[in-house]
Amino acid sequence: MKFISAFLLAIFLILGSTPTGLAASKETLPQVHGEAAYLIDVQSGQALFMKNPDEPLAPASTTKIMTGLLAIEKGNLNDTVTVSSTMLNNKLVYGTQIYLVPGEKLLLQDLLYAMFLNSANDAAVTVAEHIGGNLPNFVDMMNQRALEIGATHTHFLNASGLTETGHVTTAHDLALIARVAYQNPVFARYVRTKSQTISRSKSDVPTLMINENKLLRTDSAVDGIKTGYTAAAQNCLVASVTKDGRQFIGVILKSPGHEIYTDMEDMFEYGFTQSKDTVFKPSGAILSTVTVNNEPVNLVLDRPIYTTQKLDEQSSTLSLQVIPASNGPLASVNEGQVVAQVKVLDGNTLLNTLPLVSSKTIQPQTQKKTGISNYLLWIGGLILFLGVALSITLGLKSYAGRLYRRQVRLNRRRESNSESRN
Repeated sequence: MKFISAFLLAIFLILGSTPTGLAASKETLPQVHGEAAYLIDVQSGQALFMKNPDEPLAPASTTKIMTGLLAIEKGNLNDTVTVSSTMLNNKLVYGTQIYLVPGEKLLLQDLLYAMFLNSANDAAVTVAEHIGGNLPNFVDMMNQRALEIGATHTHFLNASGLTETGHVTTAHDLALIARVAYQNPVFARYVRTKSQTISRSKSDVPTLMINENKLLRTDSAVDGIKTGYTAAAQNCLVASVTKDGRQFIGVILKSPGHEIYTDMEDMFEYGFTQSKDTVFKPSGAILSTVTVNNEPVNLVLDRPIYTTQKLDEQSSTLSLQVIPASNGPLASVNEGQVVAQVKVLDGNTLLNTLPLVSSKTIQPQTQKKTGISNYLLWIGGLILFLGVALSITLGLKSYAGRLYRRQVRLNRRRESNSESRN
């Protein structure tokens, strides 16, 4: 019995002597109640946390992220937009609205406030018709832009996010779209606005737009982006947080209730406490060279490339792929001109596409020849001028010499004649 007790005591001491650092290093992942989630580091583009990242789900009003991005990229905020008769179609326009009526005129910038803050579906449809000419054309623009961003599992069927079979995205795709959108400063200004009064000619209609993203009021570090809800999609949230020089974008889809906000905060806390950013390539780094008129030109980064590293793991090894902006040879280039792009890849995942700029200016060959010819002509002219001047100088000198010698001879004759008379 004593032997068994001693054995158990030894086992207890061994287990109890486990280094505290080992226990502390065990990672605690965020608990997300939603069906899918994704947390992306904005600087590096790398994922820090994911749950069912590629599951197709209804995005609800987070669809308006793409609608707003296209409106800002393609439209003029000061445009006056006339509301169409589509507002009378209750199959396309229903749910949250600011009650637009056909013929009403609003500035595009005010429609965007209504769409981003109040999540007005009638405003989203009006914006789409203004930018795309009609709804089908605008939806095609949405899907094309999604492909350009790399959101290959996304398929939009409308501009508002109202339920429609086949209107889907994924947590991963939505994070990519939100990251690109937020890098547009006008978009960022809209989605972090807490409230805004818009101008309308009608009376007794909503004019005060209040942002539905509750995190904007409870966490000062949160600076956007968009909420969403339908019965099919349930609660959806895309949110941005910026603190200590770092920015994350989180996505949660199909969450059952208001715990979506605390789940998002847990994801953000996980990102800040469990990872760090390091510079993979600094701004000004030479990544490639090109030949312009037989002269080598360095291609340099005009901004750094970052990598995100979890604290208990080694940083990822990124690969870089340089893509020239032109397939043919360059005849000239200016310093700072974008000459190529570099794709930043983590395995097969595209993280970033950044510009590469020329390190110096190279003139076109014709200009070079003209410059050299002009220089040679100038030199030739100078030589000719000096030659003529020298010839004139020598001629004058010779003429002066002859005059001098002639005068000497005359003086001698006069002296000789004078002596003979004497």
